[in-house]
Amino acid sequence: MSKTILILSIIMLISACQSTLKVVDAPLQQQTTLENGQGVVAVEVINNTPHLAPRHQNWQNVIVVRLDNAKQRKQTAIAHAREEAKRKKVSFDPDEVEWQRDYYRLTANPQGTISSQVFVGAIPEGEYAIAFLYSYYFDGNLESWLAMPVYRQAGVFNVEAFALTDLGTLVFQPLLNIEDPSFWQNKSKKRAYVTRIMSNTDLAPFVKQHHPNLVSKLQFSHINSWQHDPYAPLREELSNLSMHNAYGELATSLQHSKNNILAARFGLLYMVNENGDLVTDSLPTISQLTSSTMFKNTLLVGSERGMLFSKSTDGKWQENHPVSAKEAFVWLGSSGQFGYAITSSEKRHTIYRFNDVVSEWQNIGYLDKKDDKTHLRENGGLFAFFDEKGNIRVINDKIIYLHDQTLNSWQSKPHQKYKRFAQLKTGELIAVEVSQWSGHGDQVISIDYGKSWQNVDRTLQVGGDPKIYANLPSILPNKQVASIGRYKKSMYSKSKLRIITTDLSTTNDQEQWTPHGYVLPNCQTKLSELTQGSTLFFLCDQGQIVSTSDLGYNWEVKVDIDIARMQEQFDALATQLEQEEKIENRE
Repeated sequence: MSKTILILSIIMLISACQSTLKVVDAPLQQQTTLENGQGVVAVEVINNTPHLAPRHQNWQNVIVVRLDNAKQRKQTAIAHAREEAKRKKVSFDPDEVEWQRDYYRLTANPQGTISSQVFVGAIPEGEYAIAFLYSYYFDGNLESWLAMPVYRQAGVFNVEAFALTDLGTLVFQPLLNIEDPSFWQNKSKKRAYVTRIMSNTDLAPFVKQHHPNLVSKLQFSHINSWQHDPYAPLREELSNLSMHNAYGELATSLQHSKNNILAARFGLLYMVNENGDLVTDSLPTISQLTSSTMFKNTLLVGSERGMLFSKSTDGKWQENHPVSAKEAFVWLGSSGQFGYAITSSEKRHTIYRFNDVVSEWQNIGYLDKKDDKTHLRENGGLFAFFDEKGNIRVINDKIIYLHDQTLNSWQSKPHQKYKRFAQLKTGELIAVEVSQWSGHGDQVISIDYGKSWQNVDRTLQVGGDPKIYANLPSILPNKQVASIGRYKKSMYSKSKLRIITTDLSTTNDQEQWTPHGYVLPNCQTKLSELTQGSTLFFLCDQGQIVSTSDLGYNWEVKVDIDIARMQEQFDALATQLEQEEKIENRE
């Protein structure tokens, strides 16, 4: 079977019902031992996008296809069909015999990651390619699945018995707007690409830590990777473009600093100074940056797999590992002489207190992780802030936990649930409540460290403005509040989204809002934590960052995403692959 036919067969299989494709699970739990002839495959996948689809945050599986036993599989199927035809005394045509290659399912290991995923599995030795990335959703009422073909975009690799094949990192890069409902119905190469990141990602430590029983079974002195082919320069340019155009959405109002922070994929960090200017920094990792704080005049940045980065006086980033690689940082803060951190593992959050970065950290509490929603209700998230005395407060769904620094003890009581939450450097709290109808409820503000809250009441299209409902309000100078609402020019015109302002004391009165400039289409995610003075920042669907200093009358692009260049480079790779396939087919 030619490689072109193989690609077509993969597309047909993943376009059909889920049960059409027979896939062998390749689980690798801590108790699993390798069978004779098996090797281990590890690959990381990073989505350079906020999510795959409304019901699909990340991929659940990487499906690999075996290439070297195709003739054997086909001949076995033909022989079996011939015997069946003889037994039933019917005609037999070998060209009509259906057969299938060997497919294996690698499952994501969720420990220590936020947006990155590591897939590990045990499969027989042989030659393989990644067929596609796969995600499945079922909630008892709705069933949905997504598949992204890969095959030669990434390349071909070998698996050897009792050896590790480390495939490093793959990037899933959308080229069209993934927020468009038609994105996954578009089958052209203009939709997205998957390719491998050419920077070195060492997954051997991950395999050793998560599967210690394999240390004595695998030959770590000899680690396999991708086969060499002539397309490495094209893939390297593609991977560099994805990393330089990293998607960033995790904004922090940086306390004890005049700056604010936006954390992105591939270790990219955006610093917004007090003038609203944006400076880009690159940390020595390709993992998602997740959190940040100023601690004793040092900038700390948290990441996945227990990595914490600090910037030394010479301007260089230092990597530290104060917690397990099975944990990912989700929040950092500081108060007085103590720094605080919250990490996420598979089933729980851990709260730490520390005096410095390198000494052993003190574990001061655990909290159970909760899903965003269940079949019956919307849950609240996990958020932390400091009260007026500098004590840490942690909200987990409908419970708030109060920590006393002096006694190092906790109290808890019921609390409002929130979907979004942030503490500004000036102390105010801004949040979005949970709604059991649509997930995101009212915007609220507290100027007394959560003792009381006031609503932000604005006019929106019910059920029609999901991004706007999810936005946090912004606090401007002179006790002004900025939000987004819908306004009409006349009774007969269509309402449009505009930036609106009012005094902090009148946010709960719709009649007191003043409309200003229009919100840009496809740039409706307001990054309220980045607000500097009167400058507001917005995140666009494909990752661009835009700002306005005059409430939407004029806009400036702060971070541009070069989709056109990525499309051009991917077209060059696709053209080269197609030309090779034509030559192979002629042969």
